[in-house]
Amino acid sequence: MTKKITILMLTCFWVFQSADAQTYLQGYNVISLSEAATCDLLPQSNRLTTDQAFEKLKQVDPDPVKKSLKDIVGESWWIDNMLVTLITRNVTAERPKENLHDTQMGEAPEVLYREGAIPDRTAANDYFSEIKSINNFEVLVYYYKTRSPYKRFLIQDNKGEFKIRGIIYAQKQETTKAHTLINTILNRLSFK
Repeated sequence: MTKKITILMLTCFWVFQSADAQTYLQGYNVISLSEAATCDLLPQSNRLTTDQAFEKLKQVDPDPVKKSLKDIVGESWWIDNMLVTLITRNVTAERPKENLHDTQMGEAPEVLYREGAIPDRTAANDYFSEIKSINNFEVLVYYYKTRSPYKRFLIQDNKGEFKIRGIIYAQKQETTKAHTLINTILNRLSFK
């Protein structure tokens, strides 16, 4: 009898470990992209598990801001040696639609002024930001060109039902390639 209980406990432990290792979507109130929109470049069948996404993140950024699997939120894909992570959520009173212009201004780096010195525009000159309308949504794309491997974008559908925070993790020298990937995703994405 004790042997059967031990075998049953080990089996349950193995099942729970296996289920945890196959997590594709993680985060508070995060929904799958497929519930909100379609994008043939990002099929569910090609999603990475959170374990795989974290390993890919470390390939792109050996010292990532995200230090553990629990920090990986949303769902991820590996495209052309870049990690694409999308966090899709319903727009709610708790997570309202954002004013993209306010977000753009809030994310922009400041020009540093020092008395008797020329203003330091280094960070501002390295920063890219734009708001545009595509298909049935608006998007804010914003990132540092050379200072960070993280290229960010915020998409909101015109109906006010969904928003998607996206990050492309790419080598710092691959800004153009990452920007092209962002535009490709945006041009192939359509909200339901």
